Amino acid sequence: MERWGCVGGKFVHMRYASHILNLTVREGLKENDKSIKRIRNGLRFVRSSPVRLQKFKNCVNQEQIESKRHLCLDVETRWNSTYMMLEYASIFRKAFDLIETSYGGKFNEELTKSNGIPTDDDWDRVASLLSFLKIFYDATLRLSGSLYVTSNVYLQELVTIG
Repeated sequence: MERWGCVGGKFVHMRYASHILNLTVREGLKENDKSIKRIRNGLRFVRSSPVRLQKFKNCVNQEQIESKRHLCLDVETRWNSTYMMLEYASIFRKAFDLIETSYGGKFNEELTKSNGIPTDDDWDRVASLLSFLKIFYDATLRLSGSLYVTSNVYLQELVTIG
């Protein structure tokens, strides 16, 4: 016996809808690729050793940033992890600005070798990007469910995004 929402005992969901959103957002992120790479680079520097991480934590304390979130690196092929990385990093923006002075020039020297230092323009670009990405992030979470029906929310999500 088949009920509405079930086919062969499995829930009907829009399996490819979140994949299409993923491809769309990844393409859009390419426009801000340099800014994202510089911020990712700063995170890698800070997270690359316990000493650097501790100096960064000291900067966080000095700037009186209170957050239970931690710096996380993204998986570059998964835009939603890039969103999370940027969201968390933006909380600690002032600490990133301060780390250069507390690390004796090593931060700038090291980052200049690769993609460069995150600039104010990079941080501003990412800040404006985050509210846009949040819409897609939330829609992806709602559409990628496999334990509940998503076919009935697909159109609503597209309208919300548009």
